[in-house]
Amino acid sequence: MNLELLEEIAPGSGTMYVVRLDGSAVKWFAHKADGEKYYNEIIANPDLLKPQKNILKSQEISLSLEETNN
Repeated sequence: MNLELLEEIAPGSGTMYVVRLDGSAVKWFAHKADGEKYYNEIIANPDLLKPQKNILKSQEISLSLEETNN
């Protein structure tokens, strides 16, 4: 599992903080502290990601970067 918290520029939103799992956006945050909290929660308990990944995989859903920003 490659988990990262990155600072990125989101079009129309300015600076955003994104938690990425294996290169895919998991969740976006407007505030760095919120991104760090979420990142640390996942590090402490990686099972938090399992339901989200399984739902997307079972339904063969592919989200674009714009759709994950909502």
